Amino acid sequence: MSNRVKNAGLENRTPFLNAVASAALRGEVDALIDRQIDTWYETVPYAAHLEGKTVDSEYYRRHLIETAWRIRLLRVSESKALAEIAKRSPEAAQIWANYEREEMLHDDLFIQDLERAGVTRETFLATEPYLSTKLLTGYFSYLLDHEGPLGVVAYSYLVEYVNVKLEPRKIDALKGSVGESNIGGQIAHSHTDINDDHPGEVWAAIRYLLRSEDDIAALKRYLDEHQTVLALYFKELYEDKIASTLKAAA
Repeated sequence: MSNRVKNAGLENRTPFLNAVASAALRGEVDALIDRQIDTWYETVPYAAHLEGKTVDSEYYRRHLIETAWRIRLLRVSESKALAEIAKRSPEAAQIWANYEREEMLHDDLFIQDLERAGVTRETFLATEPYLSTKLLTGYFSYLLDHEGPLGVVAYSYLVEYVNVKLEPRKIDALKGSVGESNIGGQIAHSHTDINDDHPGEVWAAIRYLLRSEDDIAALKRYLDEHQTVLALYFKELYEDKIASTLKAAA
C-alpha cells in the first residue's frame, strides 16, 4: 500500500544543479539577458527615453500608471504561483514568499510619484491598463495552469536583473529631468531591489525549481518570451503618447 499524497514538495529536495553549476548557468543566463538588452535598445522605440535629459511628461506619467497597474495585477498571479511552487519545493516557496513580501506593496511607491507628478489616485484608478499588460497577466495565468511556476519566477529574474543593472542610470537621469524630490518612490523601489539582492533571491528560487536539462531550456525560452511581451508594452506606450502626438503635429 502506497501513500497517495502527491505535490507536497517532499521529493527531489537536492537541487538538480550544484552550487558551481548553478553559478555557471546564472552567468550564461545573465549574458543572454545582456544580449536581449542590446537588442531592446536597437529595436524598441523610445527604449532609452527615461534615461535622457528631457522627458516627455505624458509618457512619464503613463509609464508610472502602467508600472503601478502591473505590480497590482501581477501580484495576484505571483501569489497563486506560491502554491504551485510549494507543491514542488518548500525551499523555493520560502524564498519566493519572502521576495513577494518585500515587493507586494511597491505599487504604492509609484502611485506616490504619480501624485507628485500631478496625477491623483482617483485618476490612476480610472485609467484602464494597456492591452499589453492584460496579455502579460493572461500569460502568467496560462503558465500556472499549463506549464508550471518556473515561467512566472523567470519573469521576476529578468525584471530584477535588468532593474539592478539599468535602474541606477535611469534614476540619475530622472533626478535631472524630473527632480530628485519627485521620484522618491522609484528611488525606494530601486534601493530595495539592489540592497536586498532581489536578482540573487529570485535565482535561488529558480535553482530549486530546475529539475532537468529540459527545465533549463524552458527557462531560456521563458526569458525570450517575456522580453517579447515586455516590448509590446513599450511599443504600445510609444504609440499612445509619442507617435500620436507626432502625427497630430504633422
